[in-house]
Amino acid sequence: MPQQFSEVVNLLYKPPAGRRQVFALSRQQAERLPRLQSIAIISITSPERPLASLEGFNHLLRLRFADVDFLNPNISKRAQSRLSDSFRADQAREIHAFVRGLPDNVPSVVVHCEGGFSRSCAVALSIHRLYGYDTEVQHLTEANPSILKTMLAAS
Repeated sequence: MPQQFSEVVNLLYKPPAGRRQVFALSRQQAERLPRLQSIAIISITSPERPLASLEGFNHLLRLRFADVDFLNPNISKRAQSRLSDSFRADQAREIHAFVRGLPDNVPSVVVHCEGGFSRSCAVALSIHRLYGYDTEVQHLTEANPSILKTMLAAS
């Protein structure tokens, strides 16, 4: 279950001292975030959708890929038709470079996708595991396993 938006906003205004944090949100929620200088955004948009309205964020990485569990041996026909738009290792490396390059005065990373529960959760969970960012793991249980595995392998 996704984290409550108001709870995330409170934590963005008052990040933990000396710690970094990562959140997964929906596109709609991300577009409503306050434009704080202390927030970095990883925006994940489906290839067929317009970019999210995120003007005003200084640290913004935009990526486009479909929500496909491409390593699943029982992949559906619909998902097979979207394999060419699925997450790639070069996109994982882009995310890693973005996170590693964030200045110390940016303690919060928000990852969004359309619904806020599969692609964004996989990226947020990998940032938590690889870089030690604080997160509430119980809100990331629907993470796309293929994206998570690719993120962890690309580190």
